Amino acid sequence: AQAIFAHEAAASSRRLHPRFAFFRIRFVMGCTQSAPASGSAGGGVQIYGVTGSQNCMGPVLLVSEKKIGSIVPTMPGPDGTLKPDFLAMNPFHAIPTMKDGSVVLAESSAILRYLARKYAPELYPEGDAKRRAYIDWAMDNFAGSLYKDCMATIYPCLGYMGPPEDRPAAGKTASDNMTEFANFFLREKFVGGDKLSIADYKIAPFLFCWLHPMVKEQSFVEAPDRVKQYVKDFMAACPASDMLKTAGGFALKEMLDAKYGSTPELLLDVAGEVKIE
Repeated sequence: AQAIFAHEAAASSRRLHPRFAFFRIRFVMGCTQSAPASGSAGGGVQIYGVTGSQNCMGPVLLVSEKKIGSIVPTMPGPDGTLKPDFLAMNPFHAIPTMKDGSVVLAESSAILRYLARKYAPELYPEGDAKRRAYIDWAMDNFAGSLYKDCMATIYPCLGYMGPPEDRPAAGKTASDNMTEFANFFLREKFVGGDKLSIADYKIAPFLFCWLHPMVKEQSFVEAPDRVKQYVKDFMAACPASDMLKTAGGFALKEMLDAKYGSTPELLLDVAGEVKIE
């Protein structure tokens, strides 16, 4: 289930923290606009979702990078995921949802595995059971262990939910878990090797947001140098990742910047030199 959009469901009684109402307005408005820089050249795989969702951006980046499809901007709620045509595809009214011809699939990890098997086998190598298992382990570990940390530290900054009662404690937990993850799963350039895998597409949008200086300031997250280098390497290897920075005002970085001001220092190398502005 996509907790990021739970408050938008018709049966939900949750409300956004008042401080972040502005983000909700921007988020909803962004979903009604044309998909920016969607990588629409090439095939016809459709990813229903929004550029302001880390869960959506893994599949979006993959189809954009491989030129096999594009994003279909779809907002949660009555004007998007609760419409009859969407519910016919996904009765759980969650994004991302993928449509590839007659194949409909949801949940970001399942979508990534499908896309790799059909269109990009190098990202999930059929003949390498050991690396595949490691990729699966990384994806499942991140979803099971670090996703709740993302909710506690990134989502309040984006305005998707209110902050936890003890933000410093939540930030320390996220920092410790991120470091533990990096020490084990990022011992090589990428997850399990020197080439990208679907696990990298899964985790990179989240790690990217954890590097934003305002997430550090407001949520007390300290990203280790290994994660900073990893994000730079991912963005260099996946040019489509520019969508994390720029998407018509509704990229993850743009949404964070809109609240806190421009932050060209978003991605610094360990020496403090600005590499990506």
